[in-house]
Amino acid sequence: MSSWRHLAATLRHAMWIGWQMESNWTSTWVYILYAAVRPMALCMILYYLYMVVSANPAADPTFISIYVGNAFFTIFVAVAGGVAWVIIQDREHFRIIRYIYMAPSPFWLYILGRALIVLVIALVSLAIILVFAATALAMPVGFAHIHWHLLVPATVMGIVSAAAMGMIFAGVCLITARHSMMMAEGAGAVFLLTCGVLYPVDAMPLVARAVGMALPMTYWMELVRRAFGGLGFSPVLKGIGNAPLMGVLAALTVAFTASAFWVFRACENNAKRRGVLDQTTNY
Repeated sequence: MSSWRHLAATLRHAMWIGWQMESNWTSTWVYILYAAVRPMALCMILYYLYMVVSANPAADPTFISIYVGNAFFTIFVAVAGGVAWVIIQDREHFRIIRYIYMAPSPFWLYILGRALIVLVIALVSLAIILVFAATALAMPVGFAHIHWHLLVPATVMGIVSAAAMGMIFAGVCLITARHSMMMAEGAGAVFLLTCGVLYPVDAMPLVARAVGMALPMTYWMELVRRAFGGLGFSPVLKGIGNAPLMGVLAALTVAFTASAFWVFRACENNAKRRGVLDQTTNY
C-alpha cells in the first residue's frame, strides 16, 4: 500500500508543479479562457472558410464532422506536445532535470503527471468550444445529442494513445537538441491531415492514407464523430461498425503504449550511457 501511496503522491506533486508552471502568471479562470482561445479561433477560422461553399455551415453534416474532429484533435496536440515539452522545459529552461531524475520516483510517472494538468486544461477548453458551437453557432453538438457509450471509451483510448505518442517524442528529446521541441507540433500537423481530421482519409494519397489507417487517432476521430451523430465523413470507414472500430482503436492503443514505453526506455538508457541526460544544448 505504501508504494501505491508513493506513486500517487508523485503523480499529485507532478500535477501541482505542472499547474504552477502553466498558470502562475494569472488567475485560474483567465488562464482557462486563454487556453481555449487558440483552438476556438481555429474552429472559427474553419467556420468562416466553409461559408465559401455553404451558406449555413452549422447545418451542414460535413462541416459538423470537421468541427468536432478538429475540436477533439486539440486534445492530442496538447497531450502529446505537453509530454515532450516537459523534457525541454526541465532540461533547457530550468535545468533541474538531474535533480528530478535522482528523486526516488519513476521518471516516466513524473512526466505523465506533468502532462495530466495539460490534459485537464485541454478538456476544459474542449467543453468551452462545444458549448460555444451549440449556443452561439446553433450547431447540434450539445451534450444532449451525445452518444456517451461511444464518446467516453473512444476518448479515453485516444488520450492514452496521445500520451503514448508524447512519450515517444519525450524519449527522442532526451537524446536530441532543444530544437526537437518542434517535433510534436510538426507531427501534429502531419496527423491533422493523415488521420482524417479536416479531410477524409480517402482524399489522401495512398502513402498518407496507409499512414492514417495505421494510427489510432484516425479511429478515435471517426468514433467521436459518430458519438455526435455523424456518419459518412470517410467512405472507407463508413461501412465498419462501431464495435469493430472500437476494437481496432483498442488494439492500436495497446500497441502504441507498449511501443512508447520501449522507445522511451531505450532513449533514456542511451542518454545515460552517453552522459547527455542533463546536457543543455544552448540553441
